[in-house]
Amino acid sequence: MLNKKQKELIYRTVDKMIDNSSSSIAINHLEKKHNTKIHFIPKRYRIFGGILQSLNIQFGNFIEELISQFIIEDGRYEIIDKYSGNKNNYFLLSDYNDTLIDNYITKCQTDDNIDLDKEFNNLLLEIIKHRNDKSKNFRHDIDLLFMNKKTKVKYYLEIKYNDDHDSDKFVSINRKFIKTYAYLVNKFDITNKNELVPILFYFTNKKMKGNIYVPEKTNIYRGSKFFDKFLNIKYEDLDIFLNEFSESNKNINRFNDLYNIIIGN
Repeated sequence: MLNKKQKELIYRTVDKMIDNSSSSIAINHLEKKHNTKIHFIPKRYRIFGGILQSLNIQFGNFIEELISQFIIEDGRYEIIDKYSGNKNNYFLLSDYNDTLIDNYITKCQTDDNIDLDKEFNNLLLEIIKHRNDKSKNFRHDIDLLFMNKKTKVKYYLEIKYNDDHDSDKFVSINRKFIKTYAYLVNKFDITNKNELVPILFYFTNKKMKGNIYVPEKTNIYRGSKFFDKFLNIKYEDLDIFLNEFSESNKNINRFNDLYNIIIGN
């Protein structure tokens, strides 16, 4: 079961998200935006829909914050604060690795007989080998970067809600995931593949599409797989709590009040 501190974190985060999305500034911005649009849906309903859309987008940030706090509370890990959650990190990527990764993505798209486990492992080894070659500077964000205090192994997480992205975005996500790993290999001067583990983490358990770029068995973690591997919290307990919380009178009343503010005007 979630403890009191974990539940309060969820309560505070949800309250903050709703307050930010329904502030007078946010509402005025949406009103100005929809004043210029011709539409058959009444403006106030479009404004309310815009707030709900904003909250849905922010849910990704909510997941990142939640997982970070769970990692901290577990006690076995240390968040690498300088980079984790930072949207403006500056990293170096060698020209060789930049081209290597682009070529790898293309090969995965065109070679039907590729041995993905072998190719991905070889890719990581090549990235490490050429980590300090002539490089370019990039600005990049990191969803979550943490280290096991005992083993000193670092884990890089790219966090997504699920894998239902359209084709172009799906390619971009995987390309970014691998290149971010390459940035970090250079930054921490990684010489052994086991020193830094890249993980593509989907918050939901459901597998919606296969990944032709990253091995499912070793580098993709979905829902409960991540919780079982890294946390003392059960994914099922979080699932139950969020479902109960979403349908609680307190939460429903919060959204009813928001509806009445917008639609009642």
